Amino acid sequence: MKALSVSAAFVMAAGTALAQTDQRPADTPLAVKPITSEARTTDTDVIRSKIERMGYTDVSGLSRDSMGVWRAKAKRGTETVDLIVDKGGRIKTEPQ
Repeated sequence: MKALSVSAAFVMAAGTALAQTDQRPADTPLAVKPITSEARTTDTDVIRSKIERMGYTDVSGLSRDSMGVWRAKAKRGTETVDLIVDKGGRIKTEPQ
């Protein structure tokens, strides 16, 4: 009986030690990869649809820069505006 108690205590202690292993972050941070300016068709279609759902028409010149920001020209009513779609998907008019 005593051997069983000692064995159980050992197993419990080992389990606790494993649960407390050190979880340090990696020595090197994740490398940030630049986004190419050549957008894939599916990405372009998604962004164009998002812009059109917000009420803009005649979307043209849609391109993505190296920081992942999309730029386009579109019409809002009869006015042509420059648009920015940031990485968070927020659409803003660009000051002219």
